[in-house]
Amino acid sequence: MKNSIQNIGEIIKSERLRANLTQSELAGDRITRNMLSMIEAGEAKPSLETLEYIANRLDVPAGLFFASNERDAALYNKTDAISKAKRFYTEKRYAECAEVCKSVPFDDELYSLLAECMLKSAESYMKKNMLTSASSEIEHARNFAKRSIYLSDDFTGTLDAYEAFISFAADRIDADALSAAAKKRTRIPASVFIYISALLRSDEGGDPLSDLPKYTDYLIPDQIKYLRAKQLMREYKFAKAVEILEPLTGSENLGFISKYRIAADLESCFENRRDFEMAYKYSTVKHHLLETFSK
Repeated sequence: MKNSIQNIGEIIKSERLRANLTQSELAGDRITRNMLSMIEAGEAKPSLETLEYIANRLDVPAGLFFASNERDAALYNKTDAISKAKRFYTEKRYAECAEVCKSVPFDDELYSLLAECMLKSAESYMKKNMLTSASSEIEHARNFAKRSIYLSDDFTGTLDAYEAFISFAADRIDADALSAAAKKRTRIPASVFIYISALLRSDEGGDPLSDLPKYTDYLIPDQIKYLRAKQLMREYKFAKAVEILEPLTGSENLGFISKYRIAADLESCFENRRDFEMAYKYSTVKHHLLETFSK
């Protein structure tokens, strides 16, 4: 039967090889390579401080070195992974959190956290207008969510809504898809659905401001400005619409659905004013957005 010193040494060596480190690289400047070699061979008993140093270098819990079997080792690794993943998530280090979650297979809690990381990644891609990448992350989030019992209905509803919004990016808003998304529990503010509903009315030739008095407090100023510009276009007041629309092209408060429509509306306004140079400019912006959407 192996003694505890031999067991510790074998675990350290196994973790060192897994991390693809030489003895000199692991030893660093706190212990000598010869001392580490003796520890791994079970010929020297390391102090607690040395074990903590080695554990930090290997990025593993120090308790792992005292695991007497594979089941104990797996438990130490899982406990450490959950602690790290939660810390990374709290610090908004979502990519690192996801990598830690993937290191421990078949765990409900980590699958739920991994799904949350994929959702955050999708939201980040949407802010950059990279909708193909966002769609891919949404699909990953959905797959990991299916493996966990911890995620609620509002998580799936949020994924469904985002997929619907992405489909509206450079196309007409689908009334049925919008209605279906709005009926589900989501984490998306109601104001988003109110705003997109107003854009839908405009797409259908209606008055985008018809319900504005009821919802002014829910919408941000740039959304209200855009809806007013849409109304001016309905009234053929293209010059006034342009005065509102052009400053909105640089707005960081409007998402990809608005950005594409603003470029298309500016192209239309300038065409109606027979200013084909400016119309071409915004046609180019529109097509550039389409290229970004495909990333």
